[in-house]
Parts: sequence; C-alpha cells; structure tokens
Amino acid sequence: MKTELENNKITNGFTIPSNYFETFSNELFEKINGEVITQSLPKSTGFIVPEDYFETNEAVVLKTIQSNQSKIINLKSTFYKVSGIAAVLLLSITSPLLYTSNEVKNTELAEMSYLELHSNELSVYEVGSMLDDKEIIELENELIYNNLNNIN
Repeated sequence: MKTELENNKITNGFTIPSNYFETFSNELFEKINGEVITQSLPKSTGFIVPEDYFETNEAVVLKTIQSNQSKIINLKSTFYKVSGIAAVLLLSITSPLLYTSNEVKNTELAEMSYLELHSNELSVYEVGSMLDDKEIIELENELIYNNLNNIN
C-alpha cells in the first residue's frame, strides 16, 4: 500500500544521471586536485555563428547608424528661455518687497513732516495714537534715561 506522499508525488521533468550520488564525491575530488575527466566536458559549446557573420556585420551596423538621424537640440535658445523665466520670477518675487519698503519710508517721512508742522496743535494722545507699541516703549526708555542723566 502506497502512502499519501507517494500518491501525490509531483514530477517536474528534472532527472539525474544514474549513479550520480555514488560518483559525485570522486569526481569532485578529482576536479579539486586538477585531474579533469575529459569525458565530463562537452564536445561542443552549443553556440553557432551564422555564416559570413563577421564580414556582413560591419555593413549592417553602419547602415543602422546612418539611417537613425537624431534630432539636434539648440541649447543656446533653451538657455535663453530658462534664464528669461527665472528673471521674471525673480522680479515678481522681489518687486513687492522693494515697493513696500519704499512705501513705508514715504509714510514715515509724511508723518514726521506732519508732526513738525503741527506740533503746537497736537496733544499727547494724538501723538500716542500715531505711534506703535515698540516706538512708545523706546520713547519711555529715552525719557527715563534723560531723567537719570539730569539727576546726576
């Protein structure tokens, strides 16, 4: 009676030569020692070169090279396009920064000239409303410093 393993035996098409396991160790030691058995070497390599391959191959390769003309790309025009795009992007990013800084300077100058002209008419509260917190703190520190210098 056969076991289940023997009944479900898979045949994959691979076979080994007869007496393979008995002669394997002897053949291995002979190859290690340098004694090569010529009968184990194949008689032919299995590779076949077509007739007139080396004579006709050069002409076929040159023909394919000459027939495949590649497109030539002008890098100078591409460089000009890319640099133009980069310049436009740079200007569009930096121009708002320059414009706002000039605008702030102009408004500060206008405020200073207004304060100089109308200094007699303005109260402390009106001047304080024109200043931000940082400027108020700087004025307080300056007043304290001046008072300390007057005491000494």
